Formats: sequence, C-alpha cells, structure tokens
Amino acid sequence: MRRKIVISIVILLFVLGSLAVASFISAQIEPPPLIVANFTDLNKIEKISKYRSCQGHVTVPQDERETKRNMKHYFWVKPEYNKSNTVEIYSPFEGYVTVLRTEPEQNLEGEIGIIPDRKIFSIMPPIGVWMFSVQHIDVKKDLKLGSKVSAGELIGYAALSEKRGNSFDIVYGKFALMPKRIDNWTAPFTGLYTVFNHMSEAVFTRYQQKGIKSKEEIIISKEERDQSPCQYKDAGPYFAPGENIDDWAELY
Repeated sequence: MRRKIVISIVILLFVLGSLAVASFISAQIEPPPLIVANFTDLNKIEKISKYRSCQGHVTVPQDERETKRNMKHYFWVKPEYNKSNTVEIYSPFEGYVTVLRTEPEQNLEGEIGIIPDRKIFSIMPPIGVWMFSVQHIDVKKDLKLGSKVSAGELIGYAALSEKRGNSFDIVYGKFALMPKRIDNWTAPFTGLYTVFNHMSEAVFTRYQQKGIKSKEEIIISKEERDQSPCQYKDAGPYFAPGENIDDWAELY
C-alpha cells in the first residue's frame, strides 16, 4: 500500500513538473496580451506618470539591462475622487486572476495580476508569462486565484484616501521564479513593458481624447533615461523628492 502511494506521488510530481516546464517554454513564444478594454475611467484621472519616470521607487527587470528608473505607470486621481470605492478598475482583457496579494507593511493594500487564457497552462504559476497587474487596489471580494474575468469586468477599486495615497500603479510585466534585491527594492520581474505599447487603437483613442496625442508622449526613451538616470533618496529604492513635470502626462 505504501509503495503504491509513493509511486502515485512520484507520478503526480512528474506530471506537475512537466506541466511547469511546458508552461514556461510556451510562455516564451506567446505574444503579450492586447489591452482591449479600458481599465479605468479616465474622467477621474488627473495625470499619468511616464514609462521610465523618476517618480516613486525603482522598478526595473532583474537582469538590470535598465537601471535607476520606474518602468510602470502611476495613475494619479483628481482630488474629488481621492476616496475609497470611487475609482473603478476593470479587467483589460479576458483571462484569469493569477496573482492576489497584500503587504500592508510595505504600504501595498492589494495587488491583482491577470493573464490571458492559456488553456491548460492557465492553472500554472505565471512564471515568465506577460501579465497585467494593478497595485494599490481593493480587489472585489468574490475574486479568487484562478477566477476567470471578462474584458471590461469590474475587478475592484483603487485603494485611495488621504492616508492611503492618491494614485494606483499599472504594471505590464513578466514574473520571475524568485525575486531579486536591486537597490533595496525586491524586484519580481524578468521583463517590463509599458502598457501603452500593447493597447488597441480603439482603447488608446480614449487617451487621445483626453490630450495624449501619441503613445510616445507617455514614454521616456531608454536612450534619454540612460543619459539622465534618476537619482535616489539615500541608497534607494525611492527617488529623490521633486516634481519634474517631464515625468507626467496631464489629462484634460
């Protein structure tokens, strides 16, 4: 009896290991998911930090091919909407919830990550998979790991208030197997893109209507940032305080 149990466990581990390897290999050739639905109401947004800005804290890939910059976007809400259960967050495409976490000690009220439908691989950890992630969000209570979501479906509300802050983060990245410490920041990503380079023209039209004429207006090029790296407050991970208008794209 014991021998049968051991054999069953070995077979199960082999199957799971094979699935994990196949999932990772498949992820390397899968195209990044396309944003086909607006993920928030732009009428409630005042400005958006540019890709590679010097706002907040360092966010870079683990291989450090880019350093001392923030490769995500902060969506800064208008003052009248800086409160709980007010700024809606929606799923940008059909897929599955693959990350749910909170770290109150790190001032992270909540995070949700969504990957596109990968068939059988959707049940596997999202290692090496391009994912849409929202940080500083109060996730809907009925959403769990593995929950399926539709494009445009409500997934939560930005975690906002005078105490909690007045912005939420949008990340488009690939998770690594293990995190890595970079300049006092725990880096979980092997790759990072701007969400705007993977957005349908129909969705981006809404941003154009709010004053962002082209995607280039919300992206600082790698060459420009390499020539002018961000400066840390102390040893990092937070950047030196200061309001640089070139770091932001204002919305009408």
